[in-house]
Formats: sequence, structure tokens, C-alpha cells
Amino acid sequence: MKQTFACGHRGRGKYCHACAATEKKKADTLRAREERRAATQRSTATDPIDLSIVRHLKSVQREARDLLAKVSSGVHPFSLDGKFIKSSAGKLLSVPVGRSYRLLFDAPSLMPLRLVSHEDYNGIAAKRVAA
Repeated sequence: MKQTFACGHRGRGKYCHACAATEKKKADTLRAREERRAATQRSTATDPIDLSIVRHLKSVQREARDLLAKVSSGVHPFSLDGKFIKSSAGKLLSVPVGRSYRLLFDAPSLMPLRLVSHEDYNGIAAKRVAA
């Protein structure tokens, strides 16, 4: 015999199977979102520099991590289209990451300093001192 459940659906059984399926789908979606968020937090914890300025651009983050891994494994930034910037803060190396971002490295030690947008990069480059 059919009955009307609290949700308004009608059917046979102890509970509404349509609502149960919807709830399961919601729970699976939330679980998948939490797993992606946890994976992102794990990957950002191992980054040598803060890549949060490109949190919304996963491809730029991937490219920046790839470049950082290459430099840490011994590839020189010049082979990655890097170039010198003589700034007031000392010698810097700039490596392009996509079209709008640059990775800055300390020239003598090749330590990564930070990821900057092209706008910030132009401000840093404008402050360079004449050699």
C-alpha cells in the first residue's frame, strides 16, 4: 500500500528512496569537494613560496610548481626564458609563468623569492638602478 512520506513523495517502503538518493548525491558532492580542498592544502604546504595570488588559476599554479621543481633539480632559470633584473633590492632573476605572472629568484643563490603579477613585476622593473 502506498503512503505519503514527510517530504511529500508517495511510495511503498519505510522511507522515500528519491529523497535518499538526492541526499546521497549531496553527501558525495560535499565529500569530493572536501577531498579536493584537502589535496590543494597539502600541495600548497610543500610549495617553497606562496602561490596564493593565483589560487583561482590552477594552470598557472601548476606551471609555477613545475618551474620551481625544475630549478630546484638543477635547471638554470636562463634555460627557462629567465632574465636578469637589476633592481634596488639586488640582482633578481625573472622567469615568466604564463602571460601574466613572473617568478622572481635571487640571482646569486637561485632561491625562489615570490610569484608576482605582471603589473607588480613592471613596478619592480621600473625601480631598477642604472648599471
